[in-house]
Amino acid sequence: MAKQTFTTGQVLTAAQMTSLQQTAMLGGAASAKTASYTLVAADAGTAISMSNASATTITVNTALFAAGDTVQITNLGAGVCTITAGTATVNTSASLALAQYESGTLDFTSTSAAIFIKGAGASASASGLTLISNTAFTTQSSVSLAANTFSATYTNYKIILDITAFSASNTFIFRARAAGSDYSGNQYFNQTIDGSGVTASASDGATNTSISLGDPNTNVNYQLEMELFRPNVAGRTWAIPKFFFLDNGGVWHVRMSGHRIDTSTQYDSASIIPSTGTMTGRIFVYGYAI
Repeated sequence: MAKQTFTTGQVLTAAQMTSLQQTAMLGGAASAKTASYTLVAADAGTAISMSNASATTITVNTALFAAGDTVQITNLGAGVCTITAGTATVNTSASLALAQYESGTLDFTSTSAAIFIKGAGASASASGLTLISNTAFTTQSSVSLAANTFSATYTNYKIILDITAFSASNTFIFRARAAGSDYSGNQYFNQTIDGSGVTASASDGATNTSISLGDPNTNVNYQLEMELFRPNVAGRTWAIPKFFFLDNGGVWHVRMSGHRIDTSTQYDSASIIPSTGTMTGRIFVYGYAI
């Protein structure tokens, strides 16, 4: 239950007695959330559940809780829920990111500090792939995944891009993202194999400012699958996009390319950007279970 103040001679209601009993049995009032949330003082002693297909955060600030207060947090959604220190300090021996069906307890040691005790959780998928985010967009000139889509929970990822409409013949690009900013330096390197018509060609890119995802024509939908390796690890990031598209000249292409981002940045997100106009579609991000 949320913390209450009682006075001498006060008669407790049945609801208050039920809540006290629930807390004594290590339970707490349940509070369901579907979007990123900042804890308030009334959350002390409660159990919060998050349910969202995309990545979310639960922010912890100072001067709201007292030493000994606890908050139980469970992630029911497919999107990773990350416990985020706002003005408070949050320490843990495990990850602050909760995958689907994982849970943990914030145990406050003072008004400004807490320890996050993460439980083992249940397996969200037996297939080895866990859906982290499912992001729909309509007539957007660029789309960025939520912060912390890439986290310490998974090392490698699969991205499915399904663009159902775009306003002009385009070149689509991918950029890694960290702390709310796209990386646009010239540290993207690539090797591409392209089959178009009855010919095949290969090219070697020296330095680029993004990963090219082809230049499809507006006459057809556009789908892409990309394997992304180690984006949230301090070191090089690797990517292998594979796609099939009709180019601006009306020629069909089957293309696979390999890329590396030659920086040591820990990326937590990414952006998809058309060179002109807008796009409509959906991006799915899966984490590879280890």
